[in-house]
Amino acid sequence: MRLPACLAVFLCVLFALPATALAQTYNVEAGPIWNNGDAQAKCPRVCGGLGARWNGQWHTTVQGQMSVCACEKASPGREIQAGPIWNNADAQGKCPGICFGNGLSWSGQWRTTVQGRMSVCDCR
Repeated sequence: MRLPACLAVFLCVLFALPATALAQTYNVEAGPIWNNGDAQAKCPRVCGGLGARWNGQWHTTVQGQMSVCACEKASPGREIQAGPIWNNADAQGKCPGICFGNGLSWSGQWRTTVQGRMSVCDCR
């Protein structure tokens, strides 16, 4: 079966997109952010606390009082980095929140990707 040219091109582009292109972006309040250096210190923690990642964007919503960081959720059915997870009890404390912060739920599975440094939670 031969696909129409426009459909074939669409499918090629879709499957060539990196996983981050499928991520959902949302703003999270971070208190006042004074400059880009301050954002680089605050936003990774703000987004990471939700199990998301900072995409490098931020803006002030109320001068001197409130700014927001642009966080990205992983696409559904993804392994999301969680930092080191030492055992199942540690995973049960970390993974549900990380998955929930991405609008997902934890499947109960996790694995270590870099010994002592990085693990991932299986979120759906």
